[in-house]
Amino acid sequence: MRQSRRLWSERLAGDAPQYARVIALLVATLMVAFFVVSAIHYALDRHPMSLLDEHVHYDTALKMHEGRLSYRGALIDQGVVREWACGVGHQAGPVARGCTDPKLSAESLPSGKYTSGYIHYPTYFVAAEGFRHAIEFVAGPHDPLTEYRLFSAFVMILGVIACGVVAYLLRIRGPGLVAAVTVPVAASTIMVMSGTVNPNCVGILSGALIAGAGVGWIRRGRGFLWLALATAFGASIAVVCSLPVGGFLLAGLGAVVARRAGWSIASEHWRPRLWQFFTLGAIVLAPVVIWGRYIAASATVSNDTVYGSMPFEGWRKVVVGIFAELGALHTPWTDWDKAMKTGPGVVAEIVRAITSGWPVWITVLIFGGLVFTVLRSNFDERLHLTRSTLIRPPLDPLHLLAFGTLLTVVLYPAALRVTNVLTFGIDVGIVARYSIAFGPLLILLLLLRVPQRATHLVLGAVGVVGMVSAAGIWL
Repeated sequence: MRQSRRLWSERLAGDAPQYARVIALLVATLMVAFFVVSAIHYALDRHPMSLLDEHVHYDTALKMHEGRLSYRGALIDQGVVREWACGVGHQAGPVARGCTDPKLSAESLPSGKYTSGYIHYPTYFVAAEGFRHAIEFVAGPHDPLTEYRLFSAFVMILGVIACGVVAYLLRIRGPGLVAAVTVPVAASTIMVMSGTVNPNCVGILSGALIAGAGVGWIRRGRGFLWLALATAFGASIAVVCSLPVGGFLLAGLGAVVARRAGWSIASEHWRPRLWQFFTLGAIVLAPVVIWGRYIAASATVSNDTVYGSMPFEGWRKVVVGIFAELGALHTPWTDWDKAMKTGPGVVAEIVRAITSGWPVWITVLIFGGLVFTVLRSNFDERLHLTRSTLIRPPLDPLHLLAFGTLLTVVLYPAALRVTNVLTFGIDVGIVARYSIAFGPLLILLLLLRVPQRATHLVLGAVGVVGMVSAAGIWL
């Protein structure tokens, strides 16, 4: 009996046999296919515009279609107004005037007549416009809102595929591969991005590219250019799409400081330099500075005019808000109960019920596991310390990366809140969905830091349930 238990324990802790790897690969492929069908179905179902600023993003897309950039003081286009009043509608409710009212205009919108879409870089909308032209070239003109939503679905699908490819290149096999594909999108707040016009839909793709390029750079000691390019891709879309690079910045800076203080790094290849730290920082900040100059130069009204409902009420409130951000865990996995309409029947109700609480379990497992690996440098090994290593044991690069990533998740909301005050004169809380890009890196770190097969099985199962429940609400 004891021998059989030991063999079972060794199987759970060891590498998966070849047949199990094949099964896991098939399951991962099936999950990707399921997500493809779900994302496209959701993008095509003509649901009301999302409360997640979809009408603002749609407005920016329509302006781009006409060759115009949004700016501070621009009114929301009539096309958005009519879509809200006469088309799919909006989760916020009806407009003040009826669809046939000749006075129907941006003045009728509950959100106000001015757009806030100018705060977003034009890159996502340029790509969306190119996608719209490609669709119309092949199939002729269709509903613009649906075409832009299909672009978001396309980008999210690429993100899920990228998660799988990156995990495979990092030699993650078996149930770990299933977890790498499913966990990053195993929440309804993330799924909703695949069927709405929103630059945040790029978060999974940019997060996967940054994670893959960055971990590859740490493991091989070369390939920093790929990390710089992945960071540039995310930073050119939105600041929140490039946030995962913060973990690599802190890990690299920590390695430089530790080495100069006499500590050794448990890697023969990875030797980060300060110039690399400054390069990544410049890549992230450059779009912010450049686009900020455009906003200031093109503005026709003040921040107070656009954000009158969110006034700056003094630095005392800002300081309190900073501590509120530091005290809240901005997990990528949250439930958006207005994400999509639940289908009929008891099965759909059960799926909706699972979705409402499942992100909590994912958050507990991912963050709890990573915090454990940070507090204890080796999860599955015993340290044999000599007299010299007892004083200054070698630092594991992935240990530094896990610590840096967790610290970035904790610190970025406070920094972003202060930035919003200084840039736009508004003081509002930072929403958890800004953390979506961290998902691929967080799960990859846990899979790499905790290689036991049993752990990968649990994470894979949790990811499958989360993806199916979040993406299958429409069932």
